[in-house]
Parts: sequence; C-alpha cells; structure tokens
Amino acid sequence: MELTQEPKDSKNFIKNYENSVIYIGESSYKYDIILSPKNIREWEIDQIENLSLKDFSGILGLDPEIIIIGTGDKMIVPKREIINNIYGQGIGLEYMKTDSACKTFNILLSEERKVVAALHI
Repeated sequence: MELTQEPKDSKNFIKNYENSVIYIGESSYKYDIILSPKNIREWEIDQIENLSLKDFSGILGLDPEIIIIGTGDKMIVPKREIINNIYGQGIGLEYMKTDSACKTFNILLSEERKVVAALHI
C-alpha cells in the first residue's frame, strides 16, 4: 500500500524497497545510497555499525535540515560523537531500519523539507 503521494517536482521519490533493492523512478539500487530531493549517489561505507563523522561528509555537503540514516534490517544506535556534531550544526538526525527510512524520506519529501537519507541495504 502506498502511504504517500509522489511529489510532482521531485524525481527521487522512493517507489519501493524490498529484497535489499531500492526502487526510485525507473532505476533500482542494490548498494548503499545517499538520497536527496535532487541527487542520488553511492554511499561508500565499510560497516553501518562503525559509522564515523567522515561517513557524513557527502551527506552534509547537501545542506540538509534533517538526515535520515537507514541501517538495513536491524536498528543500531549512533555514536555520541556523531549525535553531538550533527545536532550542534542545527540538523535533525534519525536512525531507523531502512524500510522505515524510505517511508520517512517520502513523507518529508512530500512536505518539501530539506531531507537527505543515507540508506544501507
């Protein structure tokens, strides 16, 4: 069941996420991505459990007001250093399973928020 309506001016609405594949528009992604309303790029990380501030450089360069981290099929807790740094910049930060992160990204996108999602499959 589709929970949000696709925004007319964004090409990066997530149509589906299943079996470790993210479907956006006519494309599918079988690797970790950084997604904003107008950009999609590969997110090159070693392990989702060991994220560090350097893993956020490509995310922060997109000037988000909210960052959503999709952690795959299990929930992880971010390091205190990451939380303090991101919040200190006045940016919201949420960690959640990737399926929930995809839904949340679409909702914030439909509200025309400056959201960036980093999605681990």
